[in-house]
Amino acid sequence: MQCEVCGRRITGIPYKAVIEGARLVVCSDCATLGSISWEMKMPKPIRPVRIHKPQRQKTSFKPQSPLESTLELIEGFGTRIRQAREAQGLSHEDLGRRINEKVSVLKKLENQKMTPDNKLAKKLQLTLKIKLLVPKTEEKLPKKLIASTSPKAITLGDLIQNKGKYSEETK
Repeated sequence: MQCEVCGRRITGIPYKAVIEGARLVVCSDCATLGSISWEMKMPKPIRPVRIHKPQRQKTSFKPQSPLESTLELIEGFGTRIRQAREAQGLSHEDLGRRINEKVSVLKKLENQKMTPDNKLAKKLQLTLKIKLLVPKTEEKLPKKLIASTSPKAITLGDLIQNKGKYSEETK
């Protein structure tokens, strides 16, 4: 610690003195230049400060459970969400408060600029009482396409050539 008047290192007890109206920390020699307001306690020895790096939380990627990986989002989920929200008379803000989501996320979902993950879809299903997740359906080739081909595998060319024929049959 240094004397605020003479600049020397203070050895011994530092004093708080009022010199010409200024409160200063001074050495014992400079303390006689003004009136001593009180004695300062010796500062505790400075210990080296240990800087602790905040421990990063270990984030582990949790793969979706088999149940969730067998579910898929319905087509037109945005309009379904909007219709259900409006049917219940909820604004984006009200729905956001209920499911603890941002309004911007809800608007993006309704405009289908964003697709919800399974957790968010389940929250929306419970709150709005709608169905958003359905079991995955595998696209199956028409039987005629499989039967009409020889034992060789179906190629993209086969699908393109017969596109009109088989898309009408699947409807």
